[in-house]
Amino acid sequence: MSKRKVLGADPLSWIKPTVQIHDKEGLERNELDTTTASVEMVLTSRNSRVPKFQTYEIKLTLRLGEDHLEFLSKLEREIMKKRSPANRKERITKNSILRAMINAAKNLDIDTNEIGDETELIDRFRRGFNSKQGI
Repeated sequence: MSKRKVLGADPLSWIKPTVQIHDKEGLERNELDTTTASVEMVLTSRNSRVPKFQTYEIKLTLRLGEDHLEFLSKLEREIMKKRSPANRKERITKNSILRAMINAAKNLDIDTNEIGDETELIDRFRRGFNSKQGI
């Protein structure tokens, strides 16, 4: 009895590409390859009709509590509501807020020694942000 090939030659062929890039002739095409040339094409096309979320490579699942989600939703609504028409260049989302927080934390000097739990980590981040404000 021979083994059956259930998935066929390319089992992932049903997945659609996620990044729009332009080839040398200027035609749009989908590309999953993240070679240097492809990344450069995506970066050069950032200014031309490519939604910002498509310029990011990694999709991450994050587990949050109800209070975290409520905070992000409230902050997102407040930011969107309190903008003048001139400041509506792009949509601010929960993802935008989290990326901004990560970027703000990147340059902090955080003592990473002996962090036992998340509460201690929060304290270290607070100290890092407070010391940055004092500068």
